[in-house]
Amino acid sequence: MIRRILLLIRIILSSIAVFGAIASAGDGRPLGTERGRHLLADLDANATRLGISDETVAQIHSIVADGMASGDRVRAELTAARAALRSLLSAPRPDEAAVIKQAQEIGALDTKLLELRLHTLLRVRPLLTDAQIEELRAVRLQRLAPVRDACRAEISAACADAVSGRETVHCLRARPDQLSDACRGALSDLRGPGTRP
Repeated sequence: MIRRILLLIRIILSSIAVFGAIASAGDGRPLGTERGRHLLADLDANATRLGISDETVAQIHSIVADGMASGDRVRAELTAARAALRSLLSAPRPDEAAVIKQAQEIGALDTKLLELRLHTLLRVRPLLTDAQIEELRAVRLQRLAPVRDACRAEISAACADAVSGRETVHCLRARPDQLSDACRGALSDLRGPGTRP
């Protein structure tokens, strides 16, 4: 029984460390905000070329801003829930029921955050044609190409199971001490000038 509790505590602590690294994207900025900022930057830079009207761009800005604000609130709740779990686990003899209940609350908030992202995506998609969506995906892949080139060894060693460019970037940013200077520079360039790696 004690070994089971210790194993459960180890798993939860590992999960908190991973979620914490992912949630901060390496510099304290929440992922939803960064992803929304990139989406809007790609949209603004390519709207005219893709034939996306100013009205549609304004609608998308509004939808993404609403999604980011809602996501910020849920991320604040997640931060508090994770702090509460750390507090429970710091007790000499953690209450297993309380720890599990807190872990379930964190899971529910993670799910809520995913649902908010999907809701935002599903509100934006009908405003764009299939061709415009494909072009924006191509823009994103082009933006990520320097990271894939500069971080090839790091991706192979630690992030090969990432299923998207976004997951690959987050995996790399969760391991800042394991990155080459070239990889760190490419990640910094991805964020834009004046930002930290």
